[in-house]
Amino acid sequence: MKSKVHLQKLESYSLDSVEQFVRDSLKVLDPETTLFSLGQKVLLKPNLLRGFKPERCVTTHPTVLEALCRVLKDLSVREIVISDSPALGSLSAVADKAGYSFLEKKYGAQILPLTDPIPFENEEQVPHLKIAGCLEQYDHVINLPKVKSHCQMTMTLGIKNLFGLVIGKRKPALHCLVKNDKFKFGKMLIDIARHVDPCLTIVDGIEAMQGQGPINGTPYPLGVMGASKDMTALDRVFADLLNIPLDKVYALQAARLKQFGQFHVEDMEISGVADYQSLAVEDFKQAYPIDISFNPVKLIKSFLKQLYEVGIIEPGRARLERSKS
Repeated sequence: MKSKVHLQKLESYSLDSVEQFVRDSLKVLDPETTLFSLGQKVLLKPNLLRGFKPERCVTTHPTVLEALCRVLKDLSVREIVISDSPALGSLSAVADKAGYSFLEKKYGAQILPLTDPIPFENEEQVPHLKIAGCLEQYDHVINLPKVKSHCQMTMTLGIKNLFGLVIGKRKPALHCLVKNDKFKFGKMLIDIARHVDPCLTIVDGIEAMQGQGPINGTPYPLGVMGASKDMTALDRVFADLLNIPLDKVYALQAARLKQFGQFHVEDMEISGVADYQSLAVEDFKQAYPIDISFNPVKLIKSFLKQLYEVGIIEPGRARLERSKS
């Protein structure tokens, strides 16, 4: 059976338009409407790498989350939880900066940190790999990546986004443990993706990030959203749209080698546009590649910055907000 990918051209973060895209995607990907049901508990996993405003394009846009909340509420999902493991800062502070806080009051969604890191046996035998054990509490995980260039892995999308389910400061250490082997790191990402097995991946590509992503790039008006149950197929399609050489998308090459998802476009059923290549762009700037490893000095500086951010900056902001109210 061919992997289904649904695409749509969207020029702006109009809530009604994004919501309609989600509904159209579910009609294509879940025609029997069996995916979601009354009383389920669903985890939304956006990209909340760092605390930046939506226009910086570091994080998944809040409109995408709001559209999902609307649709899931209509499908009688009991509990919606939003979570990720930011590289710097607490989840609550990062989510607030990204514009997510209103989702709690408006839709009853909860923004909860990942908990219970448990050892994860992986085929690549990367040591000390632990993943959030709290995932077992959820009926489904919905993967909500942002389209971004990536200075270490070339592109970050559906597969790479699930690396955020490895909690906290373990992530840079794992970069070191693969000894700058980007294919090995990519294969580890596939092990994680296979374990998490999200029921749906919806890509925020209305405003993408080009250049030195995943943090220091610049916005790029790609104007495309995509959805699939097969994140490999979805990543492959977006690599084509961005004209990124496939041999440089290490997570995709790892998926092909480990036979995870559909790599070949001829074995996909792409809907929403007559010719998906009509959405392709020529001027998307790729990141200048750097090593995947973090040196010890950088790790120590990052740790100290984390302590400063969580221990001093965030409490100071909270006191300031209380004094204004």
